Amino acid sequence: MKKLFLLTAVCAVLFMSSCSTITKTATTATVESTVVTYPEVADLEIQQKATQTMTWSFRPFHLGEPSKQVAQGNLVAQLLKANNADVLLEPQFVFERTSYGERVLTVTGFPATYKNFRKASAADLEAIKACKKPNEKKIYNDPDGGGLFKVFMK
Repeated sequence: MKKLFLLTAVCAVLFMSSCSTITKTATTATVESTVVTYPEVADLEIQQKATQTMTWSFRPFHLGEPSKQVAQGNLVAQLLKANNADVLLEPQFVFERTSYGERVLTVTGFPATYKNFRKASAADLEAIKACKKPNEKKIYNDPDGGGLFKVFMK
């Protein structure tokens, strides 16, 4: 009887002292930060046109076969490594396959290496501005330029 009473008392104490929720609130301050960098430019040393080919055989349901995008990325990486280059300019891919036969993926392009990294000079900045496309849109409600206001201002 004592054991039953003791067990009931322990259960009652545990039930009465159950977990409680503690609520805390906090606020955070927004930290505004910006990074301003000065443009850097580099020269490109372009090599002769190079070609790399990857060949594999047919696999039912494409089991273990890489997707075309993965195969293209791997092929470009192999070409860059073989030519000791940093970037491939004007890459062109050709994918050939036969039913239940061989698959051939070929990439052709101009491997190039970055040389002479430097801070942009005034002439470099002007060249960058000349190469950029203008980001101007027509303004239809410009009172000085006419547009829609020209009709209503008469």
